[in-house]
Amino acid sequence: SGLMKKTQYFFGQLVRQADTIVQSGSHQSALNAVMNEHVSYRGLRVKSIKARDMNCPFPGGFHFHSNQFKPYMKAILSNSEQNVASVFHMSWTENHVNKKKFLQQMGQWYVEDKCTGKTAEEIGEITTSCCRSKPLFQCHYRDKPSKETCRDSEPIDKGHGSWW
Repeated sequence: SGLMKKTQYFFGQLVRQADTIVQSGSHQSALNAVMNEHVSYRGLRVKSIKARDMNCPFPGGFHFHSNQFKPYMKAILSNSEQNVASVFHMSWTENHVNKKKFLQQMGQWYVEDKCTGKTAEEIGEITTSCCRSKPLFQCHYRDKPSKETCRDSEPIDKGHGSWW
C-alpha cells in the first residue's frame, strides 16, 4: 500500500542517518531532521497520541518502566493479536546501554552486535550486514519486562523481585 511504502521510505531515510546518530550521540536530532524533511517535502502529517493510554499503538519506555502498564506490557510480550506494537520507543531510559538490554530482554533487538557503535561508512551495506531476521533475546534483569522469565538475573533496581 502507499502508506506502507511511505513508512518504509521514512525509516529507510532514518537508518541512513546512522552516522549522524553516532556523531551526535542522539537519535532524536536525526529523527527530527528526517521528520521535518518529510513534513516539508512529502506532506507528512504529525499528530500527538495519548501515550498514557492502555491501548497506545506506539508504546515506549513510559509503559515499560511503569507497573501501572504491566498487563499492557504482558500483552505486547505475548504477541496477542490485539497488542502487537509496530514501533516501540525505549524512551524514559537512562542510556543506550540499558535501552539495548531492555529491547533484547523483550525480544525486540534486531541489530547485529558487529554493527553497534559504528558509522554507516564503516559498516557498508546496513540492511544486509546489520539487520537480523529474528530478534536476539537475552535476559539481563529480573525486575523488568521480558519475553521470557528472567528470574535468575539480578535486578537493576536493588531489592526488587521478579517482574513475572
